[in-house]
Order: sequence, then structure tokens, then C-alpha cells
Amino acid sequence: MSADISDSNFTPPELNEIAALLPQFEILSFIAKGGMGAVYLAKQKSLDREVAIKILPRSFGQDDSFRSSFEAEAKSMAKLNHPNLTGIYDFGQIDGMLYIVMEMVHGQSLYHASYGKTIDQAEAGRIICEICYGLDNAHQQDVLHRDIKPANILLNDQLSPKISDFGLARPVGDHESDTAFGTPGYTAPEVLHNPSAVDESTDLYSVGVMLYELLTSKLPEKPYMPATTLVGCDSRFDDIVRKAMNADPILRFRTAKSMAQAIETILDENKSPISNSPLITPGGTSSKSENPAKAASPPVVTTQPKSSTPRNILIILILLAAIYGSWTFYQSKKITRETENAQITAENERKKDDATEKKKRQREQIQLESKKQRNGGFKKRTAANKIDGINKINKINKINEKIEDKVKTRPKKMPRSVVYAECPELDLMRDKCISLTKNIKTKADQQFIDNSKSYSLALRTFHRGLPRSKQEKFARYLNKMTDLEDEKYIPSNFSRANMPDKVLKIYESRLRLQDNIESNFLKETSKLRGFYQKNLLKIKEELTEKGLKNQIPTVDLEIDASRASEQDFVDHILSGS
Repeated sequence: MSADISDSNFTPPELNEIAALLPQFEILSFIAKGGMGAVYLAKQKSLDREVAIKILPRSFGQDDSFRSSFEAEAKSMAKLNHPNLTGIYDFGQIDGMLYIVMEMVHGQSLYHASYGKTIDQAEAGRIICEICYGLDNAHQQDVLHRDIKPANILLNDQLSPKISDFGLARPVGDHESDTAFGTPGYTAPEVLHNPSAVDESTDLYSVGVMLYELLTSKLPEKPYMPATTLVGCDSRFDDIVRKAMNADPILRFRTAKSMAQAIETILDENKSPISNSPLITPGGTSSKSENPAKAASPPVVTTQPKSSTPRNILIILILLAAIYGSWTFYQSKKITRETENAQITAENERKKDDATEKKKRQREQIQLESKKQRNGGFKKRTAANKIDGINKINKINKINEKIEDKVKTRPKKMPRSVVYAECPELDLMRDKCISLTKNIKTKADQQFIDNSKSYSLALRTFHRGLPRSKQEKFARYLNKMTDLEDEKYIPSNFSRANMPDKVLKIYESRLRLQDNIESNFLKETSKLRGFYQKNLLKIKEELTEKGLKNQIPTVDLEIDASRASEQDFVDHILSGS
């Protein structure tokens, strides 16, 4: 599309004009005018069904770029077939005006039904689930909506939501062909700051905003306040909203279906008897209504009487959060100090043992030299005792040689059977450390894999968005960079020479994220190592108090092994799993 996507001077054609231009339809009434044209209620004579016909201004039909994009969008949307998506039946051009024939939905928009009101969590969850399933169908056909908001969600007579107005829809990967960026408040950060990162999760960001708005009657603000601090909803809804609205697309739900399933889990566990007064009720609509968009009655919603109680509760919660933050910071500092002290104590113990061993060897050497000197005195004996003295000297020398051999071959540590005595407390602590290490490593490995997959998806998306002539040019080049299905890490040795700017941005941003994942993994491992050393020293102290000295060398051996680097520490711990 062109940059100009609206025409404020557009005058909708009269009903008789449309009827003359589209004789296959019976034009029943005018519905509304918007920035992209006018909508009419009509009856398709051949199939005897009501439809909505959207007529666009002539200026759009005269724009070759817009007309080509419009036709491509209409064909993409015609592939969609889902009860939660507004159907597309036909499109074309009449008297220089583009038009599109759509399913007619009698009812009001979700915006009019819920604006300024809080919706019960069961009803809000049901609506969002159905929207997610409709989006999942569109995403499977490689179509993004890019303007998900309550005003573009219609509620039919059965109160089932239908996603409409794909005016901003594009095939996945085509994100820079116009300047339409959705609606402020509902738009994901990457749409404005990094269009190449736009994917299915961009629509899910907007769905997360809608879920928050239905529960609280407000859009998320900065600083962000969880929904549970404003209304009495299940705390797991906060987790879903945070994940859907994560600033990093890779950390959001990967599919609309997975988001729907997460919400359904909460709804299934919180099922209650059916209420006689649903929160959103259908009104007495008529298919011949002059203005079907206002057919549904206002929703019955839960309201809170105005009082100072919510404000006081909010203040208390903020104070509690501040106290908890201070306590957490203090505990973190305390653990850090204790870890450092434990490391210093362990190092001092090692130095003390080394010094004791060194003094012992020195004493043995002095005794050996003293014996040699005493043996030399026998040579000064009288001639009468010479033979006897020589024999005694020989015997003493042999004994000294045996002693010297024993000293040289004497082990520096206790016998193996004593050094490696079993220590149940150490085994329990090691099992706990193995479990924690596996969790840290599994988490990091999954983040590496997700980053690699997201990187490959972004490059493939970029490739699909290129003109066909350029696709062939870059195909072989990008295949080398995206052939990472069986690899966990993104190689950092790809040549940046002649790399397209957009590809370079994608490549370098994912490398930075990969470095961050590695850094966080090492930090968590370092904390775990300090925790492990602290507990090993505690076990050693308890063994000393109990008099179980034969188990202490086993603990000392583990303390020495835990002083390795972060990666070597992980390998050491997991080697015993």
C-alpha cells in the first residue's frame, strides 16, 4: 500500500449508485463510514444471504501499488475459514472504486461492549481463547493481522468474537511495504523499532493487552501494575499477560493456540455453575435493523463501589513490595558475604594443612641426617672393635635405607579406604546440587535453541519478503546462515562482508542475545557453586563435631573439585548424575 491509507474527503456513494454498479446484490442500507471507506448492508441474490460490502475511495483504486497490494491481501484473506474470523467472499473494482464483500456480523464490537468496564475472568478468558483460535488459523495461512484491538473484534448474536478489519494485514515477512503500524497502546515494540522482527507473536502482544483491558477495564501503564493488584482475578492471568506482552518476541507465546491452551487450563480449574445473568448478553437484534452495529445490548459487568479501601490496599501492597525487595537485597548480600567467607576459610584450611605436611617432612629429614651422623661415629672405634663396628654400621645403614625408602614412598594422604569413606550428608547435598545444575543447564540450553530457531525464522521471513528476483540471488547465501535446525548455537564466524544491512542487524542482535544467555548461565552457576561450597564446609564442621573424621577427607576432596571454573564445575557435578 501507499503511505496515504485514508481519505478524509471521501463521500460514500448513494445506495442506488451502488445498486446500479453491483446488480448481483440488493443494497439494503448504509452502515458506516471509516478512514478506509464506507460499509453497506446488502443481500447476495444468488445465495440469498446477507453480506457487508466495503467500498474504498477512488484515490486508492488509482494507486497501482495500493491496488496490487489490496488484491494480494484479499486473496490471502479469502483462504481463511474459521468461525472466529470474518469471512471474505469476493472483491473487485467498480467505477474506479475498489470493493470487498465480507460476512455480515450482526452485533456490536468488543470495544462498545466492554469499554470502561471490568469483565469477569471466565467471560474474558472465553473471549480471548476464541480470538486466539481465530488468529491461529490466520497465522497458519501466513497472514498477520497487525491491528488487533477491541474495535476490530465483533460479537455476533451468540456472543462469539469474530476478528474483522484486516486492513493492515500482510503476508508473514512483508512488514515494510507501508507506514501502517496498528493502534497505539496495542502495538508491540518491534513494529516501530525493529520491523524485521515482526512475526506471529506481534499479534499475540496485542491479544495480551486486550486480556489485561478486559480484566481491569484499563490499558497497561508504566509502571506496570499486575491485574491482580487491581481486580480479584486468578494470579495465573498475570503470568499469561506478562508472557504475551514480553518486550522480546522470542519470550512470548510462540503460537496463538498455546496461549489459548494456557487460558483454558485456568478456566477448566475454575469452572463454576452457569450463571443466570451472563456478563455480556445479546440484545433483541433484527437482521433488517437499520444500524446492525448497535444491535447488541450493553454488557452486564461487575463494578466496584468507590471507596478508599482499594487505594489503601494498593499502598499496603507497594510498601510490602518495597520491604520484600529490601529483604531480598539484604539476603543476597548476606549469602554473598557468607560464600566469600566460606571460600576464605576453605583456602586457609588448605594452607594450614600444607604447612603441617611441610613441617612433618622437615622433621623426618632432620631425624634422617642425625642418624647418618651418629652412624659415622662408629668408624672412630678401636681396632679391636673395628670388625664388630663395621658389621653394626652395615646393619644400621640397611635399616636407615629401609626407613628412607619408606619415607620417600609414604603417601601424603590417608589410605584410600579412609579417604573415600562414604558420607551420606555429602551424597544428599550432591544430589540436590545435581538437580539444581540440571535445571540451570536445561533452561540455558532451551534459550539457546529458541534463539537459534528465532534467528532462522527471522532470516527466512526476510527472504520471503524480498521480490522474487532478489530471492534467487540471496537464497544460497541465506541457506548457509539458516541451516541451524540441529545446532544449539549461532556461529559467530559468518563473514559480514557484503551482508545486507537487515540481515546484519538480525545476525548481530541474535549473537548479542546468545552472549547474554551465556553470561546469565555463568552467573547462576557461580551462585550455585558458592551455595554448594558453603554447605560442604557446614557438613565438614558437623562431621568434626560428631567425631566422624574418616568421612572428612571425602568432603575435602569435593571442596577442592568445586573450586573449578563455572563450566568445569557443571561438568564435575553432572558427571555424577
